[in-house]
Amino acid sequence: MTKLYFVRHGKTEYNLADRVQGGDVDSPLLPESKEDAIKTGIALKDKRISHVITSPQHRAVETSELITNQFEHPFTVHFDEKFKELKYGDWEGAFIPQLKQSFPEMFHHLRVRPELYDPTEIGGETYLELVKRGIAVVETACAAFPGKDLLFVGHSITITCTMLSLLKKETKDLRSSPPLENTSISILNLTDGHYSLEKWNGIDHLA
Repeated sequence: MTKLYFVRHGKTEYNLADRVQGGDVDSPLLPESKEDAIKTGIALKDKRISHVITSPQHRAVETSELITNQFEHPFTVHFDEKFKELKYGDWEGAFIPQLKQSFPEMFHHLRVRPELYDPTEIGGETYLELVKRGIAVVETACAAFPGKDLLFVGHSITITCTMLSLLKKETKDLRSSPPLENTSISILNLTDGHYSLEKWNGIDHLA
């Protein structure tokens, strides 16, 4: 059995300011989030993680570095463009409460009805496009490092949709699970090509 660990990046200034932070924008980690990333690394340092796959966006890279700085065993780090956050087009960096007012239906579909979300108007990315690249990241890594436990460091929507899709959830159910907290740990087990959920949004290590 292979264990796949998924960690969302630490909380950023944009998260705190309630602004959209997708695949084409970044903002710095908050000081307390750096501490949480270190706690996450401590929680994972005794696991058999031999390879780390991370989004190349700065908030994920810094989180990954803070986590792996706690490791005392050999590991490799790999950056994958396909593990970036969902791309929101014209919404990148926008104030979320204002979007709710200006685009009520599209915003509702984004958060509640992913099967109806159509971001063509804003030049964004669909859930199907996101799922396709997210699954490709996991399957490529599992094929490259068979039987090895892996850590994926990325973003809330990307991790959520990738994990749920690997668990055979339909598009309409991709926002049905509780949102992932920053620096939370989620775990899938891979056995004979079958994925099963061990943990979702674990935050006990942050206490």
